[in-house]
Amino acid sequence: MSNVPSRRKALGQLAVMSAAPMLAASPFRHVYAQTAKQIRVGYLHIPSCDSQMWLMKEHGLWAKEGLDPVFTKFNTGIEGFSALVGGSVDVFSTGGVTHNFPARGQGVVVLPNTVEWGGQIFGRADAGVNTLSDLKGKKISTTLGTTGQIFLHTALKSVGLDSTKDIEIVSQSMPNAVTSYVTGSMAALSTWVPFNLRAREAKSSKLLADARKFASKGAGYVITAYSTNKRILESNPDLIRRLIAAWGPANEMLRTKKEESINTVLTKYYKGEMEAADMTANFGAMDILDNGEWAGKMADGSLAGMLDSVTKLFVEFGAMKDPLSASKYADFSYYIAAYKK
Repeated sequence: MSNVPSRRKALGQLAVMSAAPMLAASPFRHVYAQTAKQIRVGYLHIPSCDSQMWLMKEHGLWAKEGLDPVFTKFNTGIEGFSALVGGSVDVFSTGGVTHNFPARGQGVVVLPNTVEWGGQIFGRADAGVNTLSDLKGKKISTTLGTTGQIFLHTALKSVGLDSTKDIEIVSQSMPNAVTSYVTGSMAALSTWVPFNLRAREAKSSKLLADARKFASKGAGYVITAYSTNKRILESNPDLIRRLIAAWGPANEMLRTKKEESINTVLTKYYKGEMEAADMTANFGAMDILDNGEWAGKMADGSLAGMLDSVTKLFVEFGAMKDPLSASKYADFSYYIAAYKK
């Protein structure tokens, strides 16, 4: 008498038992045993934009959700969004530009990372710049359309200056902007972490403004987030579901095992780029919400309101007219389905 059927039955039961933990772990209740799907991930190499991403790699969370990521680093959000709109990346994680391109109908915000107060403004004392007020009439290097311009506009308003009239902005890619400042070609620089590390070492450099100091006023922040394009949402929404499912456990690690997680990111992905104290300062300039809290802010509209508040700054300094509201350019339905309590 053949025992093949009983073996098949036993193997089937074993497969179900083996799959059960994976089913419980994934917010979408999927098990991805098939060949992994490639996902092309663009990112800014700053802790507020890529820390969860690296923890996903370290803990096998990409693979667990059936994803094979291909990473591309960009120096500015403008470069990354151009790649996203052009179709050379599937998703892009960035900061200030999250409030820019999607509000123009170019990209869809799907997954927040952090609330970040990472902007900093530096001035050179040897150019007569010791306070924000001293910036009147001066040349300031930054990258238009980014966190640098957003925070510069906010900080100058606080001392009665208008970034569109009272200063001259010289727009460069941020690495070049920092070089211009360090070499003395520019009297001041509006930047973001971690570019501040090099800027603060410049001759006679002085920190004029730190975005974290504006937190009590509900200003100075940007939402760092992943965006995708409409083509991906229409043709391959499962890619976004898997991304969100992989991201969730990594985000919780940053909250519940913070020191261990930060050390992993520092030693493996920022080695030689940042000291431990600087990495700690970076995390001190961001708020990491738990998965359920993000879902609540999505469902009640408060996250859309935060996005809109920053987009309005782009309108103020003339970077755009008639932007879309976040309720139109963000799609949080996939996230809410996974994590709403």
